[in-house]
Amino acid sequence: MPINPRRALIVFFSLRVTNMVFSEDLFNKSSPEYKALEQRFLELLVPYLQSNLSHFENLEILNFRNGSIVVNSRMKFGKPVARGVTTTVYLILEDFCNTAYQTMNLAIDKYSLDVESDQADPCKFQACNEYAECKVNKWSGEAECVCNAGYFSVDGLPCQSICELQTDFCLNDGKCDIIPGQGAICCRVGENWWYRGEHCEEYVSEPLVVGIAIASVAGFLFVASGVLFF
Repeated sequence: MPINPRRALIVFFSLRVTNMVFSEDLFNKSSPEYKALEQRFLELLVPYLQSNLSHFENLEILNFRNGSIVVNSRMKFGKPVARGVTTTVYLILEDFCNTAYQTMNLAIDKYSLDVESDQADPCKFQACNEYAECKVNKWSGEAECVCNAGYFSVDGLPCQSICELQTDFCLNDGKCDIIPGQGAICCRVGENWWYRGEHCEEYVSEPLVVGIAIASVAGFLFVASGVLFF
């Protein structure tokens, strides 16, 4: 398929660094550890790519993932480029992997190298966990992990259950559970009593319900009898 001359090309790539240890701080793009590692890779890769790729414009680190450290990135070319640019990028990054340890003390598994054009699924490079769904903005083409109902992401961490994040979510000894597609529930139910409300804050029992019903009926009869007598 010929490249649209009005559209710059995006190339995604992923590589794995084996002599670095992953930490949960690397999920959080605002953390000092994330920013420091992001800056290190930009300082190493950008000059290398600029000197070896025509029309290279910029590089963006998308995220870091566990195993040892997986670096997911994308680069942008400012002008239309040859159809086989992904192969060229792969060969250049493969060479970078081969020389990185000697020159930069980075052990990169060259067999982990994955390079794909912008026609690839952008969700592949988001690495959403099992409690999230990757969604692509149809206008911008940007992909993001959206937590399922009952799950939330805090400080960039993978989606976690509200039951784990907020241990007091349920009141009155309610047990917090996640119902797929619905979210968190937690109300206890007994033989003739139950709790209700978003956090199980309201106690209800059959005697109480019956009493309220009787009082309502009695009130209605009292008002009706008053109307008849007058």
